[in-house]
Amino acid sequence: MTRTAAPSLTAKDWNGLYASGKATPRLIGDGESRSAHSRLSLVRDMRAVDLGCGTGKWTRQLAAWGLDTIGLDFSQVALEQARAAVSHARYELWDIDSNATSGLLLPGSIDIVSCRLSFSFFDRSRLLPNARRWLTPRGQLYILTNVTDPHAGNLSPFECGMSEEEIGSLGSDGWHVRDVFRFNRRVGIVLQPSGSPGP
Repeated sequence: MTRTAAPSLTAKDWNGLYASGKATPRLIGDGESRSAHSRLSLVRDMRAVDLGCGTGKWTRQLAAWGLDTIGLDFSQVALEQARAAVSHARYELWDIDSNATSGLLLPGSIDIVSCRLSFSFFDRSRLLPNARRWLTPRGQLYILTNVTDPHAGNLSPFECGMSEEEIGSLGSDGWHVRDVFRFNRRVGIVLQPSGSPGP
C-alpha cells in the first residue's frame, strides 16, 4: 500500500502557524455535523477524546453533544486559543507519537476516539493499537480525512489526507468499518475494533 506522506511538522512549526494566524480553524459544516452525529452511537456523558484538536472547534462540538470531552494536541499555542473559547471541553498538551502512554487515556476508558483532519499526521502503527486499547468494548474510532492523490506532489498541512487505497485498507489490522460517508473531497469513517459487540 502506498501511503500519502503528511508534512513533517514539529510542535514549534505548528506554534508558529497558529501564532501567525496561518493555521485557521477548520470549519465544521452542517452536513458534516449531521452526518457524524447520525452515524456515531452517541449517549450523553460518553467519554470522548479529540486527537490533534488544534484550536478545538471539533472538541467543542463533541462537548455540545453532551460528551465528556478532552482535546489533545502538541501545540501549546493552539491549546491556548482553544481554552479561550467558552465550552465544557477540556484541553491537554500531549504529543501522541512521542508519548504513547498517558494517564488521561486508560485501557477501556474511552467511548469515542476522534481524529478530525488529523489522522494523516499520526504514526498509524502506534495510534491504531493504542486506540483499540483505550476504547470501551463498544467504542468507536471516528476519522475525517481529505481524500488525496498520492501522485499530487507536496501537499500543504491543510491539504494532506489519505488516498483511496489507504482509506480502503482501514478495515483490517484488528478493525472493521462500521460506516463511511462522503461529502465534497472528504470522507468520514467510523471504525470499531474487530470482535466488538457493535452499536
